[in-house]
Amino acid sequence: MMNQEYLQALLAAQSLQPIDLTRLQGLRTKIEGQLGGFEGSPRFYYAGSYGKDTIIRSSYDLDIVMYWPHDTKFSLVGIFSAVGESLKKHWTVVQPKTVAWRLPFENGFHVDIVPGRALDSTFRYANLYRTDTGQPLQTSIKVHIDNVRNSGRRELIRLLKLWKCRRSVPLKSFVLELMAIEGARGTSLTELEPQLSAALVHIRDRIHKTSVQDPANSNNDLANSMSAIERAQVSAAADAAIQARTWSEVFQ
Repeated sequence: MMNQEYLQALLAAQSLQPIDLTRLQGLRTKIEGQLGGFEGSPRFYYAGSYGKDTIIRSSYDLDIVMYWPHDTKFSLVGIFSAVGESLKKHWTVVQPKTVAWRLPFENGFHVDIVPGRALDSTFRYANLYRTDTGQPLQTSIKVHIDNVRNSGRRELIRLLKLWKCRRSVPLKSFVLELMAIEGARGTSLTELEPQLSAALVHIRDRIHKTSVQDPANSNNDLANSMSAIERAQVSAAADAAIQARTWSEVFQ
């Protein structure tokens, strides 16, 4: 019980205050207003840790997706470029990422705006433009959110995000989330320690050899960009956490 109480206290300390959430919402409203004049009436959605409800105070950002209807006349590259040009009218620094435009702020906080084109009228799936290949990437932010929110493992994921942050573990958040869900399969949904132990063992043992399948598109391996060095670093960090005598050693 002592370990459960310690881990629950960690989670409580990592919760954002209402004023922080209000600021995030206000930032989305501001950016949506700046981008709301595009022809074709794109729709805006929360993504990332806000959409999945896995935010931790120690490290968080804001992800916003904007999808044009499937029958829009604009090309994917045209959509991506137009969003970037519009953002540059309002922000001093606008950085292109793999499928997003990033607005960096102080202390590492940033906003990623992900433009795309819906596959049909449901707006559930969309094609995004990949700047590294110039090709479309089919995926679903909504499937990603549902996968995490319905897993029953959001508290586990928040703990692992804190571990990742404090130990500088080079693992993308969504890969971490999916590996956590898979690793904790069959463990208690309420007791945090067995979930955490099982997920860390899974990460340690599988990160070297596993692909991490996008639940919205089985053709996407979300871990394929990880180098052998990064995989070794992740495995070593997970092993160090497993070997620690107390959870305070893991999260200090």
